[in-house]
Amino acid sequence: MTYFLALCAAFTAALGAAVQDKEMGSYSDAEAKGFRLILTSIKRPIWLLGLAVMVGSPVFQYLALRVGNLTQVQPMLTCELLFILAIIVVTHHQRPGKVEWLGALGIVAGLAMFLVAAAPSGDVTVLSPAASAVITAGAVALVGAFYFGTRSSGSSIRAAGLGAAAATCFAYQAAMTQIVAGVAVTKIFGQPALYALAVAGISGFYLFEHALKAGHIASSRAAMVVVDPFLSVLLGVSVFHDRIAHTPTRLAFEIVGLGVLLTGAKTLATSPLIATVTPSAPIVAPEL
Repeated sequence: MTYFLALCAAFTAALGAAVQDKEMGSYSDAEAKGFRLILTSIKRPIWLLGLAVMVGSPVFQYLALRVGNLTQVQPMLTCELLFILAIIVVTHHQRPGKVEWLGALGIVAGLAMFLVAAAPSGDVTVLSPAASAVITAGAVALVGAFYFGTRSSGSSIRAAGLGAAAATCFAYQAAMTQIVAGVAVTKIFGQPALYALAVAGISGFYLFEHALKAGHIASSRAAMVVVDPFLSVLLGVSVFHDRIAHTPTRLAFEIVGLGVLLTGAKTLATSPLIATVTPSAPIVAPEL
């Protein structure tokens, strides 16, 4: 059930991003500047539809974390790229090439290798105030580094930087969601983590929207699908003490699996099909 709910989170994120990216392709530079991007977007029904779909992602993520943990759930979100590929194939009548198949195979094989070898488990959902303060400060510092470090860069690097900053927010949001998911529903509103995850989610969403406008979706997506699962697994193991098998053989398979997963995600995100045909591009009718 944990993995199914995580796949639902990945699918709703992919579909919502595709809908929003299609709508944002029509924005002028003035409409996409600063906070005006959000003000422009909320006046567009199609963008709001994409937002409604994307809301399903954190909901499914919360449900997945109620029955699982960060190390199980977050790597599954790389499957979002597989759903984006499927959306492009259906809406644009395109046929995946060798690079797309290799990227998709890398995601599936790497994910399976990591999860089977690691056999992640764990039920820690409470953090000390000191631990919460440390990861909060670390997240803020990392977001700032990604955001300001690529401010004067070209469009693709800027999009990647904003995507990485958004991914950091979402990884932090997932950590806070893990805490909230461990308490009774009636006590959720008394949890500081609820408000921290709300701030992180809104910040990540803001950065994600600007990443879409800053450059090609492939650049921002590649950064997001690499940074988010990596940081989440790191937080899961080091902060929430998620248990993974650590015999030499299994550890080797885990490292290789995670490497194959992230390499496949980067390959697919920057593949010719996704890099040249995005959901915002005109749909080409098939030849008769």
